This record gives sequence, C-alpha cells and structure tokens, in this order.
Amino acid sequence: MLVEIPLLSFLLFGVTYPLCFWLTFREPIKHNFHRFHLACPVVIAGMAIIGLWFVSDHAALKNAGLLWLGCALFVTAFYWKRETVNVWVVTGLCLAGIKYFAWVASGFAGVTSSHLGALLLSGLITSACFYAMNLGHFYLNVHGLKIQHLKNAVSCFGVLLMLRLLWDFYYMATARLLYNGQDESAWSFMMSLDGFMLWVALFFGTLFPLAGLYFAFGTLKLKNTQATTGILYVLLSAVLLGDLAYKYYLLKFAVPM
Repeated sequence: MLVEIPLLSFLLFGVTYPLCFWLTFREPIKHNFHRFHLACPVVIAGMAIIGLWFVSDHAALKNAGLLWLGCALFVTAFYWKRETVNVWVVTGLCLAGIKYFAWVASGFAGVTSSHLGALLLSGLITSACFYAMNLGHFYLNVHGLKIQHLKNAVSCFGVLLMLRLLWDFYYMATARLLYNGQDESAWSFMMSLDGFMLWVALFFGTLFPLAGLYFAFGTLKLKNTQATTGILYVLLSAVLLGDLAYKYYLLKFAVPM
C-alpha cells in the first residue's frame, strides 16, 4: 500500500498534467512557459516508471513504461526551443499514457476498470490545481499577461471539483460494498470506524478546495495574482492530502470516491 499509492499518484499526474495546455489552446502563452509544464510531468512520471522496475515482475509492463517515457522525452526535447507546443501531439502522448496507467493500475495495484474513472478524475484535479498555481507564479515573472488565462485555469479546477463532489454524493447515496463479510451501503460504511477517514478525504479533497475557490475568484477580481497563487498553494496541499486518503480507500476497500 505504501508503494502503490505514491507510484499511482506520480504516474497519473505525469500522464494527465500536459492536458492543461488546452486551457491556452486559443492563445498560447510564450516566454518559454511550456518548458516547465512539459518537463515536470515527464520527471514525475519517470520516477514512477523507474520505481516499477524495482517492485514489479511484469516485463512487458516495465518495457511499455520505458517506451512511453522515451516518447515523452522526445516530445519534450522537440518542443523545448520552440515558442509553444502542439496540443494535439501532447494529447496523443497523454492518451497513450492514460492507457498505460490503466494497465498499471489493473495489473499492478489490482484496480478494477470500473474504478479507473474516479482515479482519472482525481489526477485531473491535482493537475489542474498544480497548473493554476504555477501559472500564477508565471505572472510574477512576465508582465502583461491576460488575467483571463489564470481565470480559465482556476475555473477548470473548480469544474473538476464540482464533478467529484457530485460523484461523491451520488456514490454515498446509492453504492453498496462488501465490508466485514456483509453487504453495506456506502453511507453505513462511512459511519463505521474503518470508513470514518473518508470524511477527511471528502473535506480536504473536495469541500475545502471548493470553499477556497471563493477567495481565489475574489482576488482574481482585484487582479491580485500573487494572492491567488498563495491561495492555490493552500488548496493544492489540501487536494494532495485528500487524494492520499481517496486512493487508500480505493485500494483497501474498493471505494471509488
């Protein structure tokens, strides 16, 4: 469990983060903005893929990971000295990475295909928050950027959080799971001693960030990107804490929240 959670988290971040380039598709940000946002996910995903070589005996799984990592490094090197990236190329790389992640999650961590959607949503939430935070930093170094770029990033983060909130409440109201050999509702499980920490995941991973976005949008109205970035730092910390709890319950009790 201590290995599967960080490995899945790192790999999922690496294969979803470049999709954030779609937020600036119509008006790409220049000034070498794309360099960090290409290199960072490759490094993070690379750590997970290298880690697989030490904890997995599946040769095909490990070789496929190296192939994807090689392609990601090639794409990063190809666009490194260019003004911007081709989002379609990056999207193709991400889709291949997501397919590889699904293979790892099912083959290595035992995640069922029906739970992959919840995992993918959690990865997109983390990526969107991290992207918005780093974009806020970019405003400190490059003057004259349109505030709309940061507004779009924060709005995307908010929409993804709302999707998870709706899914969480739907799951709590309708799902049933096997707990201690008995068929229990998700609500009853969350009221048990083992399921109590799911409330922590719900609070830090979804509710607290949603509440924090109220203040983020307030500072954006004042065009105070520095304050918005500080708020996003706090929200990212909460999202990461909640994400760890969400993944623990997914792997331990097959609860896809």
